[in-house]
Amino acid sequence: MKSNLNKIQSYQNITLRQLTNAPPYISNLTLHNDLHVKTIEEESVIYYKRFFSRLVNHINPLIRNLNTLTLPDNPRRRLKRRWCRDRLL
Repeated sequence: MKSNLNKIQSYQNITLRQLTNAPPYISNLTLHNDLHVKTIEEESVIYYKRFFSRLVNHINPLIRNLNTLTLPDNPRRRLKRRWCRDRLL
């Protein structure tokens, strides 16, 4: 089962390949490097870090409290799910 990020990344790879008319033996990594396009994972890390850094100066104290790496009163996870907060590590 694909995650939503994988689906979006696949779409980006297909679109880059169609735009450049690249042959199938050119890797997706080469396409991204040559075109100076970041992957979806890299972009999501950048945007989440920017969002997280803005929480420090927020007016609302409840939102400001979200600035911790672990949420208070949050039970431990049984499954190894990836959360946006994990991108900060």
